[in-house]
Amino acid sequence: MPKNSFRLLLILLFFVSAEAAGQNLAILIKFNVDGGNFNETKVTVTENGKEKEVFSPAKSKMIPELEFDKNYLITFSKPGYITKRVEISTQKVPEDIREADLDFDFAVEIFEQYEGVNTVIFNQPVAKWFYDTQEDEFTYDTDYTKSIRSALINFEKEYEEVKKSGPKIDAAALAAKQAEETRLADEAKAKAEEEKRKVAEAKTAEEERKRLVEEKRLADEKLQKEEAERAQQLANDEKAAAAAKLEEEEQRQAQLKADEDERKNLKAKTEEEKRLAKVKAEEEKRLSDLKAEEEGRNTADLKADKERKAAIKAKLEDAERARKKAELEAEMKQSKLEAAEEAKRREQLEKEEIERRQKEADLRRAEEERMAAEQAAETEKRQIAETAKAEADARKQASENAAFEEDRKKKAKAAFEAQQRAQAQAESVSEAQKRDRSEAMAKMEEERKSLSIKDAGDVVSRTEEVIEEVNRTITQVTVSRERMTYVYKKVAYNWGGVYYFRDDDSITNGVFKLETAD
Repeated sequence: MPKNSFRLLLILLFFVSAEAAGQNLAILIKFNVDGGNFNETKVTVTENGKEKEVFSPAKSKMIPELEFDKNYLITFSKPGYITKRVEISTQKVPEDIREADLDFDFAVEIFEQYEGVNTVIFNQPVAKWFYDTQEDEFTYDTDYTKSIRSALINFEKEYEEVKKSGPKIDAAALAAKQAEETRLADEAKAKAEEEKRKVAEAKTAEEERKRLVEEKRLADEKLQKEEAERAQQLANDEKAAAAAKLEEEEQRQAQLKADEDERKNLKAKTEEEKRLAKVKAEEEKRLSDLKAEEEGRNTADLKADKERKAAIKAKLEDAERARKKAELEAEMKQSKLEAAEEAKRREQLEKEEIERRQKEADLRRAEEERMAAEQAAETEKRQIAETAKAEADARKQASENAAFEEDRKKKAKAAFEAQQRAQAQAESVSEAQKRDRSEAMAKMEEERKSLSIKDAGDVVSRTEEVIEEVNRTITQVTVSRERMTYVYKKVAYNWGGVYYFRDDDSITNGVFKLETAD
């Protein structure tokens, strides 16, 4: 096998397809099995995390079609051979160029697997393809290729050395190992999905809380608006009532004035009738007296006296008419003065009433504005506090998630380094010792697994310890039985996740409660 094939891993060549792929992307895969044939080979296409189709190639070239806006993982495998993966993203391709010739090809070659060769690097894709928006074409991620280049070079050296003398790995053992790796990967994926679901639930809960806060804010605004409308309606009602009351008062004053004028006129008429009756009586008496005197006078004197009386009567009538006119003019003048004073008084009362109502309206409006401002300030303060709390909770959750992820990465790294050390140590001993130790360890592990809780005997002692950490609380229960000691752990994270373990093996809540009970 040439070294260039390992250094390049995947020779990724662009080509222009003879036919446009329409709304699908056609890729040409050149597949090769080093030193072998295509029997039992499989090419699995996974779309957005779900298996889409599986090829059992009978020749080295395949042309699968991929849809746009998807993420694909193409896996190349055969029993006894190293499995390789290629990742392809068809995201971010503009709609107007999807009919263009965007097809491309690449080559993949798989190699036989030997014992003692570390193939961890192939648990991740050997290449990642994506659409480059600057170049307007599909290309592979050069930064990613550079990041795994040194690991691939080390693998190449190790592979070449072991290939010369090392035995090939047993196909059945390799299949079992791959099945175990697949199981562990599936468990990790399920755990990640669970964490993702919990984050989504937390996000949904936060969105629901914000929706309720917004509904409350809108309800408060609606209530304030209704209160303002009621206050305005109350003011309008008061204004209408005041206007009606003023009109009623004006009508009452007008009626009082009319009644007073009628009373004055009646009184003046009665007094005038009395005066005229008195004057008439006096005149009749005087005339009677004059008539009696005239009867004793001669005809000449009677005539002169009659003329004198007629002149006196005419003067009296003129004087009476002048007096009546003067009295009428005086009464009219007095009535005008009284009417002007009454109008002035009513105008003053109306002005005072309007000023009083205006002051009351201003005071009421100022009080309503003050209450509305206080309520708005309180609402804003409450919303700011709730927003700050939500942001603090989100930051705290993010910090805890980051700490958990960092802890997980450290543990994974430590496990990998321990595996590397164990493998290095294992390589330093003879094959016989390695087999003996492996068989002994397998036997011990098999015996431990075969010893059930029931076979381990009755409980001899039980201790419990609570360990408080930054983002979780660990309740550790050590149960010693007659023939075995078990360590149980309940790990409760602050964000709500709870997990149970027996000697680092995952168990259910029911098993934990049953086996740790006093």
